[in-house]
Amino acid sequence: MSFSTRIKVRFGDCDPAGLVYFPVIFHYCHVAMEEFFGARCGIAYHALMSEERIGFPTVNVQAEFFVPLVYGDEAEIEISVSQTGRSSVTFEYGIRRASDAALCARFVQVHVAMNLDSRRAVQIPDKYRRVFTLARPGA
Repeated sequence: MSFSTRIKVRFGDCDPAGLVYFPVIFHYCHVAMEEFFGARCGIAYHALMSEERIGFPTVNVQAEFFVPLVYGDEAEIEISVSQTGRSSVTFEYGIRRASDAALCARFVQVHVAMNLDSRRAVQIPDKYRRVFTLARPGA
């Protein structure tokens, strides 16, 4: 079961050519991941970090860009989980223009569970591992 959220493209998200500047798309993926934690894991991402002292920084990225997003568009970001390891989870992001469902970009990001105090990888807590398993395509 995947998860999706929408983000409105703002004026400040665009480069001088009028296209969403590519690093902003990375930001959109992170926003979608934060929304995923709140909606599916039952904890706001900032609470996960401040109360449980766990974060999921990105350690590997693959990105493909197909169709540009522009000011005024609404991006729909769909997230699914393709792999879960002991301390890592691989999220796949599909970024579409909401008005016509055109695929604008596709990202694959490996995130690692990290203790924010020791700054070391930790095992993914079982309560999140179960949610990640449900977020696999076809689950």
